[in-house]
Amino acid sequence: MKISGKSILIMMKFKNVLLLAFFLGSFVINAQVRATVSGKTYDLESVKLTIDGFVITLDSEGLISDFNAPDLNGKIEYYDDKTFDKIKYGKLKSIGGVKIDYWDELGWNSAKNGKLKSIGSITVDYWDDSAFTREKAGKIKKIGDLNIDYWPDDVIDNSRMGKLKTIGDISIDYGTKDIIDQSKFQKLIKFGPVSLDYSNDKFINKQSYGLIKSINGNSEKISVSVL
Repeated sequence: MKISGKSILIMMKFKNVLLLAFFLGSFVINAQVRATVSGKTYDLESVKLTIDGFVITLDSEGLISDFNAPDLNGKIEYYDDKTFDKIKYGKLKSIGGVKIDYWDELGWNSAKNGKLKSIGSITVDYWDDSAFTREKAGKIKKIGDLNIDYWPDDVIDNSRMGKLKTIGDISIDYGTKDIIDQSKFQKLIKFGPVSLDYSNDKFINKQSYGLIKSINGNSEKISVSVL
């Protein structure tokens, strides 16, 4: 297999095996943390994090959907031992000198089993399944030194339950239930220093009700865009 270009994008969907897709071409990222919001629901769809030279994409479910690096080139290898690599079998093992590993040290019912454990020197850990962490069980808890947490259950309003709450020191919030104004309900309203506002005009400009009307606080370090 011949691989060319300055970047390789690896799309990973964790089912029984790891499905891979590589896109060749140039890749430029304008922010160290870049969040994407759905243009239909205005909910958070993904977050791209730059860690140790890798751009790692975290999806809305709290899992890594892809990763890439500008100079990621070399021979591609897969785990091919059905006996000793039973959980890892068929999954990506390395690209060039970058080794990739998966959790397989725990019981078959573990929330971590078969999920990414490391990308090169970057370690990945997940929340365990317990009575106190049910809403975030199996979701990423830590990437490298970056802690990640999720909104807990709320007896009054659990519309945010399981959604991303913090990535490192970046706080994330969503619109909650409001009897009078539902224009922001379940939509991203805060991502660190970035705030998003929505139209709540039900009368003069009612066709725009609930549509995003402003994004403020974007910077080179942290940005939010609507897809």
